[in-house]
Amino acid sequence: MKPILTLTVAVSAFSSLFAQNPLTHADSVVLAEFHLQSAEPAADSVSYPPVRVVDIPTVIDAVLQDFPSNLRHISGEPVLAEGEFENYASVLTLPDAQECLVTRWHSEKDTTASWQAKMFTSDDYGAAERQYHRLYQQLKNCHMTLGDSSMILLEGNWGPAKAGAAFTTSTLRLKTDDWRYRDVRIDLELVYQLTNWTVQINIVSKKPDDMVGGGEVINTVP
Repeated sequence: MKPILTLTVAVSAFSSLFAQNPLTHADSVVLAEFHLQSAEPAADSVSYPPVRVVDIPTVIDAVLQDFPSNLRHISGEPVLAEGEFENYASVLTLPDAQECLVTRWHSEKDTTASWQAKMFTSDDYGAAERQYHRLYQQLKNCHMTLGDSSMILLEGNWGPAKAGAAFTTSTLRLKTDDWRYRDVRIDLELVYQLTNWTVQINIVSKKPDDMVGGGEVINTVP
């Protein structure tokens, strides 16, 4: 059997991903390295790009640019396959993230992929709320860089956390009419799970499920 992933295929995939909207800032060099293998993989084996930690603007930019390809270029080693979905390690991970995953659904109704980062877990609500607010400030300053070095900014709604709510979310979207990003959204979530508060980032391309105890707040700025 020929190796599944070769240097030529990796380079071609990277070139295809950013043919229309290449990364132009300095950290794009790091992203390129994710898709280049230093040596030929052994026969009958699969070689995955290494996981790298990079800053939040670089990660958000790269994840958004890969959505037209259903996040295939930032999907690394398989982590979990269960029922109608599969989890893969993200080859891009954020500083201090507990985990960064790509989830790919393969049911008849849903074949989309999403990207998730679990950023903080604590039984201290105050500490979790502060992390939730800090991450929102960082996310709203992110953008997607086009090939001509112009930027598509993010706009969104701040959802202030409430101590009695089990789920609170703030949502951001790209300010573009590009149909490929029509349903793409960045959800920052503060969720109570069992005995802990969790702060996580979900980047999805479908409408969210019904939420209990939280939601978007229109025209409210922190």
